[in-house]
Amino acid sequence: MLHGLFLAAVLLGLSGLAAHIPLAVLAGILIPIGFKIIDTKGLKHLLAVPRADAVVLIIVLLMTTFGSLIQAVGIGVILASLLFMKRASDLGEKGLEVGTLAGFDGEQPWKDEQELYNTFKDQIYIKHLYGPLFFGFTSHFQETIKALSPEVKALIIRLDRVPYIDQSGLYALENAVLDLEKRDVRVVLTGLQEQPKDKLESIDIIPDLVSESETFETIEEAFEYLKNHFKL
Repeated sequence: MLHGLFLAAVLLGLSGLAAHIPLAVLAGILIPIGFKIIDTKGLKHLLAVPRADAVVLIIVLLMTTFGSLIQAVGIGVILASLLFMKRASDLGEKGLEVGTLAGFDGEQPWKDEQELYNTFKDQIYIKHLYGPLFFGFTSHFQETIKALSPEVKALIIRLDRVPYIDQSGLYALENAVLDLEKRDVRVVLTGLQEQPKDKLESIDIIPDLVSESETFETIEEAFEYLKNHFKL
């Protein structure tokens, strides 16, 4: 804290005095500070970390050494943000398999779905989504919707594990619901968290395309609704 206050004082009012400090003295001060800034722990594990992370570290290190610290920080933040979005999109794609209650492509039903399998069989399809839904999720999502069996009567989209949806994710959901409506497939949403629900309401997916009565906290409520309204 004292170091920070001293630097603030130099920047705000003591710059004239600092100008009289010999450059050799400043170099002696800045050299150990520069070594402390280097992420030595990260460099030791450079070969063990993911390749993309290692590339970002090297780029930032080189820019800091041979260029501008401010530019290096800015580019580092941008690259790290892009990596995060890519990984979040990949995580979302892993949760895009659509299956009956028996599971799809070897995926087993969740514990709260197991008891309902013998009753509903192939009439209800369930989509499990995981993680934030970014731009990378859009095309795969639409392809998955097209792969639905023509015999399906209802699709339950489980959003329990989706904390965030961006604009492209919203449009993908909207297009999917519109496409399913044309095929007389009812869409039901469960486990909506606060941010995704606000986004869905902001462009009127709720209540225009999916009514409030078709959004539920739990999967059991969704099944009960479908059983009563569609005679499954």
